[in-house]
Amino acid sequence: MKRDVIRKNSQDTELFPFAPIRRRFLIFCIVCVLAVLFSGACLTIRRMRQSAEAAYQSASAQISQRVGESIKLLTSLAALPEFYDPDVPWESKTAKLDEINQYFGYMFICYVDEDIEVYTLGEEAASLASREYMQTLYSTREIQVTDGFVAGADGRTLNYTVAVPLIQDDVMTGSLFCSIYFDDAVNLLRQSAAANGAEAVLIGSKGQIMSSTGGLAFGSSYTEILHEYKLVGLTTDKLETLLLARDSGSFRSLKAGNSRYTVFGPIENTNWDILVTVDFLSLFSAELPSLLLAALFQILITLILYLFVKKHIFGQLAIMENLLTSIHKMEKKLYSNAIAPESVDYEDILQMSSKGLRDELTGLATRTFFLNQLEKLLRDGNASGKLSLCFVDLDDLKLLNDTYGHQAGDSALKKIGFILRGYEKKYEGVVGRYGGDEFILILKDIDSVEELNDVLSELVERLHFTITVNGTEIPVHCSMGACVWNRKDTLKTLISKADKALYDVKRHGKGTYSLFLNGE
Repeated sequence: MKRDVIRKNSQDTELFPFAPIRRRFLIFCIVCVLAVLFSGACLTIRRMRQSAEAAYQSASAQISQRVGESIKLLTSLAALPEFYDPDVPWESKTAKLDEINQYFGYMFICYVDEDIEVYTLGEEAASLASREYMQTLYSTREIQVTDGFVAGADGRTLNYTVAVPLIQDDVMTGSLFCSIYFDDAVNLLRQSAAANGAEAVLIGSKGQIMSSTGGLAFGSSYTEILHEYKLVGLTTDKLETLLLARDSGSFRSLKAGNSRYTVFGPIENTNWDILVTVDFLSLFSAELPSLLLAALFQILITLILYLFVKKHIFGQLAIMENLLTSIHKMEKKLYSNAIAPESVDYEDILQMSSKGLRDELTGLATRTFFLNQLEKLLRDGNASGKLSLCFVDLDDLKLLNDTYGHQAGDSALKKIGFILRGYEKKYEGVVGRYGGDEFILILKDIDSVEELNDVLSELVERLHFTITVNGTEIPVHCSMGACVWNRKDTLKTLISKADKALYDVKRHGKGTYSLFLNGE
């Protein structure tokens, strides 16, 4: 029957339920991935504003510079007598402008006289008096930059116009203007937006769309398109008012669960406004590969940790397997006809199965094995005399290690283990290493409290000793707390009492002992 029980225990060990640990590691991996994605989402939300503002600054500056260069060129030409002097023939002016345009590459540069008639070589003069920007130019004498409009023989070429007045002796004698392909501005818009993962829209002076990197129709109202979105902290009417007032600002909007951040403001040297938008999903998608790489790295680290833990656990299980095998061998010896049970050396059992049960430094029982032995001892309750538990603590181990090195600390711990093993044998007890600098000792066959005090006094005196490190004598001492088992206390209560007694020693000075009796 006993053989069957041992065999069953061995099978149970082999079938150790590792699934809960594996499940926890899996949950940890999932949490790590979610944490990486969440941090990526937070970072994306932060970058939305940065990207939108960067794209706005870039596009606004470059388009403004392009228009400014045209204004500067026309203003320089307007300062020359050959252009503002009405006595110079228009053919000469037009020919000169054609030569200049070959270098600058505008759609065309034209001369307009005081009657708002535009001249082109080989063609008759045509009136521009009906053009609103020309009417404004001749009435205010201020430089004009038009919105985008359709021109050209194909009726599809988008362009805009920059016009400056020609003035002689405070009299307006005509004007110069250049028509510029809108593709130049569109390309600048796209380059600035693409570099920051944004979409950009160029708005004319009347709120109409002149260009869009997102494919919005030319001439449509941008505020009408915004009705498809839910604006946060702003209305379309308020936005329209801000654009007309040439104000800058930003707002957030939502559509189909996707968050968008928009920066808007005027473009210098023009009557245009630009709106640059960054949406969350586009920016997050761009960051996703690096986020997944970070998540994969987290999973890899977790997997390595998992394999390490698994190896450690199954290593401990192998030790337990060896222990069971050793016990099984001793069982054969015990129940063989050749050997009487009384003659079995039970210490042999411990020696055969001691791997994993003995502390490597001191040779004492490990904490787990000691507590199992003590639990069994309390459960049997057949100890003769008073059973006492002692907590022994090496005083100032950290200071010893820091001052003289870990070799000194190890020497002290070995010496303590040697001393405690002597008392273990003398009083038929059990001794183990409880922690780094803590030892725990069970003493049996002590008949009275007086005898126990004598033993404790003698033990604590033995635990005052010196060690030699590199020719230096180093004094070492220990503190000790003890208690007597009243045959009612549980293992937890018994250890707690001894720990309280040890704390009492530490509180009132080290290097002595304290005995817990009757709650004191």
